[in-house]
Amino acid sequence: MVKISYMIGNGLDIHFGLHSKYTDFYAWLKQNPKKYKDNNLISDILTNIYAKEINETKEENWDELTDWSDFEKELKRNLEFISKEQQASKIASQRVQDLEQVSLLLREYLQNQVQELMPLIEFNSELSANSLSTPFIKLPPTYMELTKERLKNAFQNNPYKKSSSSINFINFNYTNLLFEYIQSLKTITIPNISEMLNVPNFEVNKTILFPNGDVDDSPELGIGTEIDIPDGLNISQDEIDYLSKESFARRRMDGRVEKILNTIQTSDIIITYGLSLGESDALYIYHLVLTLINNKNSTAILIVFDETHVQSNHGLRYFNKITDIRNTVERNFQHINQKNENKIEIDITSILKDRVLILFDNGLTEQNNPTTLTYFPFNNVTDNSNKK
Repeated sequence: MVKISYMIGNGLDIHFGLHSKYTDFYAWLKQNPKKYKDNNLISDILTNIYAKEINETKEENWDELTDWSDFEKELKRNLEFISKEQQASKIASQRVQDLEQVSLLLREYLQNQVQELMPLIEFNSELSANSLSTPFIKLPPTYMELTKERLKNAFQNNPYKKSSSSINFINFNYTNLLFEYIQSLKTITIPNISEMLNVPNFEVNKTILFPNGDVDDSPELGIGTEIDIPDGLNISQDEIDYLSKESFARRRMDGRVEKILNTIQTSDIIITYGLSLGESDALYIYHLVLTLINNKNSTAILIVFDETHVQSNHGLRYFNKITDIRNTVERNFQHINQKNENKIEIDITSILKDRVLILFDNGLTEQNNPTTLTYFPFNNVTDNSNKK
């Protein structure tokens, strides 16, 4: 089986027009103070974000000039600050309870946003099928040849392995927009890849895996793994498991973490789209790199938003940005690797340079037409109710 796996981040929901940035959520919280009471976490966030408006800047504050746009990162910093307090454990326990209310409010906010958005857009199988092939169509010729050669090497000694091929999805978002996008698809053809391997169709696996839960489940807000929880917080194991996104997912006892890791580890090509590559998802980035280490014929394609990117520009800025992205991936790998009992001693930099292909999406559309988007095109719904 030729296995392609997409790791999808919040960039996809934003791409569809959903106001799903944390800063959008904070603005909603500010406008709806009756929905929460005595929540110190929300108070800290809003006081910090709107400090200039309400003239409450504080000198030497732990989160000075922080906009909380990376919630997980700032929550970790917040806990590090709390760990130095005299009553650290008591404050941290309350913070966990505050976090649970924030998660529930985020679910309510996103449910409302999706309900408002869905009547304005529609998805169809042709656009969806084309978009899943786009990363391969957009690969520069040298990258395409490298990818084809690796796939040939992987299957030349096992021709039966390629007889059934699939596309799989790991969705780090909380919404069902990705499912709506692919629900009409059964199979797709990928130009160049399908012909080369004599695989006419790739089956679209519509069982989407959610590392962080979804709006119909329990959305998991927190920090990456238990190793990220600062020392000095004498809190219960239940509170630790709630703070740690990985531990929370494992406590669900539905095998989601193992299924996700297995999907990554058994993939021949891993594609990320709209994924921040932040530390809170380091566990999954670690296993992406581990797949590249263990399978020399595997490839990762990272599609990164860059509103100023021009396809023909391959200058110094382009090189610097690619290096920065690879460095971020390596930091996430080392963040997990350094805590492992059996550390992997290998030249990660060289592996990422050779095996991680980076594409950019500037998000621009021709005449503001979403059907001409490079990645994940869709249709706007025209309201004809007032037309005669």
